[in-house]
Amino acid sequence: MVTTVSAQNSNETREGEYGGPQRTGENIPLSPSSINNTSNNNITRGNDYPLDAASYLTAITLITTGVVSLFRGNKYRWLSIFLAAFYATSIGLMLFILKYQNVINPSSSARFVYFIICVGSGSAAGLFFVCMWPTGKIIVGSLGGFSLAMICLLTRNNGLIPNQIFRWVFMGVCTLIMGSLASIQKIYNRVAIFATVATGCYSLILGTDIFARAGILASFKTFWGFIQPENYQYVVDTNVIIILSSIALVGGIFGIGFQFLEFWIKQKREKSAVADDTENISDNQSRMEKNFTQRLKNYFFAIKDF
Repeated sequence: MVTTVSAQNSNETREGEYGGPQRTGENIPLSPSSINNTSNNNITRGNDYPLDAASYLTAITLITTGVVSLFRGNKYRWLSIFLAAFYATSIGLMLFILKYQNVINPSSSARFVYFIICVGSGSAAGLFFVCMWPTGKIIVGSLGGFSLAMICLLTRNNGLIPNQIFRWVFMGVCTLIMGSLASIQKIYNRVAIFATVATGCYSLILGTDIFARAGILASFKTFWGFIQPENYQYVVDTNVIIILSSIALVGGIFGIGFQFLEFWIKQKREKSAVADDTENISDNQSRMEKNFTQRLKNYFFAIKDF
């Protein structure tokens, strides 16, 4: 368990602590080398999100939609398109807020307003792309590729790729590849399974970290290149390993297996239904041919008797 301390005096700093101005509702956890598995004693693990109403609502939303996407993403196609557009719009708004708004120390009311704006805009975008479902399928694949890239970045200290430019390239390539594959109608169902599982896993990871406070949610800003507190670094410690192994690895395997099993059963039922329809059509044609032949015979015998 990570020991936390609160900054009492902005003029006093201790090794392993963030020496900047105090943030309301924020605890700055110590990061000893035994926990962070690193020899750098100046690394800090800042949790820059207080546990308030907005955080709880965000966690509930992420966990609920993550479970649905993980196990039922390809089954509920319209819902998967809605959720993909919802998250894509919310991510865009959050990046805009982080870039152009003062979010260093927002009040609980401001954070709640940000949550409502993201939910409202995301819901409107989701309904729009459900109507524009061909484009919505591409968004499903693109979000899955983005989620997979973010999960891969979480596997090493300070991100899998240290260079920020290469991080952006990595996220963009994964997003484009999955989006392009999702645009192919013949393989969309299989691509959608992997995409929705990746999206569900990443949503569950972020939602769980709001309560676990392992630094995964805070690393979202780091991977996008936003300025973090001095000496901040994302560190893969025991809590992060437990979250990634239980959700991304075990949950991802179960999600893929469950969705592929359901998809296989659905295909088998459809083939059986098509075979039954073909057999019924063949039987009807045979009956019609027999009836026609019998009518000809009856007509011939009638002429003969006459």
